[in-house]
Amino acid sequence: MTASGGSPMLAAAALLLAAVPWTSGAETNSETSYNTVIPLYGRVLGFHLPDGFVAQAPKSNGTNFLMEFVPKGETVETWTRLVTIQAYRGAAREPTSSADIARGAFEPKACNIGPVYLFGGEQVVHGALKRSLVVNGCASLPAGAYPKAMRGASERDAILFFRDADTLYTLNYAERSPLANKVAPFTLDSAKAKLTEIFGDVRLCTNAAEPGCKEIIAVNEARRAAQ
Repeated sequence: MTASGGSPMLAAAALLLAAVPWTSGAETNSETSYNTVIPLYGRVLGFHLPDGFVAQAPKSNGTNFLMEFVPKGETVETWTRLVTIQAYRGAAREPTSSADIARGAFEPKACNIGPVYLFGGEQVVHGALKRSLVVNGCASLPAGAYPKAMRGASERDAILFFRDADTLYTLNYAERSPLANKVAPFTLDSAKAKLTEIFGDVRLCTNAAEPGCKEIIAVNEARRAAQ
């Protein structure tokens, strides 16, 4: 799993921790705002995107999907905050565990100063859909850590990693600063809190009968009908 020019998929040390519980699939927040609804290979992703983020043109080849959002006035090269959505159709069919897939995709192998990698375990969301929380970070990015990395910057990422029987999906929130160690790296608890604060009650739906999915599916169907 690799990413585009501005993506924070840092590719040494690793640390595995126990799962951080999330609310169960049956529990939803009636006040959740799903202002971003994106179809992804048979599912529909719904989440709240904070004001001020601007969508960049999505990229898709029919198997891999990438879409990024940056604050207004920033680019995928100059971002200080970045939201990234990725999906890899067919990649979940492999017998490789989610923990191993996440480590291969997100462990910051190019970071020599202050690398952080945390995997928060895997939990069933609904049916075949599972979710993991992943944290990574780097106190000082080297040149070439990923395409268009900001050399010397510190970075921290909080990532929701979903897997069903066929596809891998990620929703990633990243912060980057030109001053090393300006911001402490995420812990699993602080990453969970940040993701909830930023995105609200994230859902990845196949139909309206699934918990929290009625509004998301309705918006997606209305959009398709209008096309």
